[in-house]
Amino acid sequence: MPFSDAQVKLLSSKLNEKVVRTRQQRGMTLSYIEGWHVIAEANRVFGFEGWDRETVAAECIWQDAKREPKACAYAAKVRIRVRAGDTIVCREGSGVGHGIGATIGEAHESAIKEAETDATKRALATFGNLFGLALYDKEQNGVRRRRTGNGIAVGISWVLLSGTGALLSRHDLPESYCSALRELLERTPSLDRLQAIWARNGGTVKHLQTAWPDLKTANGTHYAEVLEKIYTQRVERLTADGVAKPEAEEVPRAELELPLATPKRLRDSAHLQFVASLPCLICGRTPAHAHHIKFAQPRAMGSKVGDEWTVPLCFLHHRSLHDSGSEETWWQVHGTDALAEAKRLWQQSRKGADEGSAATPVAGSADAANGKECA
Repeated sequence: MPFSDAQVKLLSSKLNEKVVRTRQQRGMTLSYIEGWHVIAEANRVFGFEGWDRETVAAECIWQDAKREPKACAYAAKVRIRVRAGDTIVCREGSGVGHGIGATIGEAHESAIKEAETDATKRALATFGNLFGLALYDKEQNGVRRRRTGNGIAVGISWVLLSGTGALLSRHDLPESYCSALRELLERTPSLDRLQAIWARNGGTVKHLQTAWPDLKTANGTHYAEVLEKIYTQRVERLTADGVAKPEAEEVPRAELELPLATPKRLRDSAHLQFVASLPCLICGRTPAHAHHIKFAQPRAMGSKVGDEWTVPLCFLHHRSLHDSGSEETWWQVHGTDALAEAKRLWQQSRKGADEGSAATPVAGSADAANGKECA
């Protein structure tokens, strides 16, 4: 075996959750690890002189020198060579990077660095979980979770599965998971599908009582018990299959409702265009994107916050915010009250809006209003 026992043990270990970062892209939450961490792990596992990196190809695939700031994009291919005993292990990866700057040179420098870093991470990911391979698994079983003093893992994603075991949605909060499962149970039309769904998710529901003992409704009923009652009632109704029989005693509707109020999420394409036409809130550059402030409203599966919670950010600061990991902290560092600015812009936009373009509340996933809108 070319690698030492110590190296094999490291390569077989799980990725520490604390180094995982997330960002929003096109309505999805993406997990990633930063480039510096991947290089540091390669030095730790293979040794400072045990590996090297070669940029095999780098090509500018787009540039715009007329806009301000200047912008361009690069595609790069990187080859990693690891010396394992007398063996050289080679892996390759490709990546794309975008860059902006006051000069076209600065934009090219930023773009090619990002492309090389992206390609490096993809190449090293083939060596295992430590280098980000675990993040390609939807359930992220290769990620080591933190634990509380009671031994209960924190930071777990609550995964909703279909009757066939397919991933339907992933939830950071147990309340959101319960709400999604309740809706799935109530709209499932056939008994066999209902039973299959419960077989896939029933274990998670039981785990809720252990992991979150205080997850209860206003009348003191645990969410897990509520979901079990909903499932039981649905089974009884579907089992009847049209045959008249006495109705089982129903659980009061008020008890079935989990207190998960969902705020209205307004959609207004004219307002997004108005926000995107303004200079960046941080540096004053143009053009800008209409950025949705994620913490302005509670999280909802597949839905952005309402369009009234948007502010203008240039490409540079928009990317910086998404890479920061904590949006609220990022705004505090920049000394800006984003929520107050969003309210001000919404009021300003409303003054100029005629009655026919009033914003409309929607439920469910957000519609992309225009090309400059971004989460």
